Amino acid sequence: MVARSAVWHMKKRIKVKDIADSCMVSKITVRRWIRNGKLSAIRLPSGHYRVNVADFREFLERWNIPVNGTLLESKSKKKGEQ
Repeated sequence: MVARSAVWHMKKRIKVKDIADSCMVSKITVRRWIRNGKLSAIRLPSGHYRVNVADFREFLERWNIPVNGTLLESKSKKKGEQ
């Protein structure tokens, strides 16, 4: 079994600011979600948080939160749009 921290470097991670913008909430609210255990994240040595895309999708579904923007769109879909 691979340790969770070893898997994090292989997956895309999202910044708190990007999550806040997408959910139309403040960065403080996103940090509160993380501290309360509602949103899974890792804390970098700098103190900043990063959230795995899959964990963010799961969070959105669980709490039925609408998303603004294209944060979760796949790269192939973005390339096809003109």
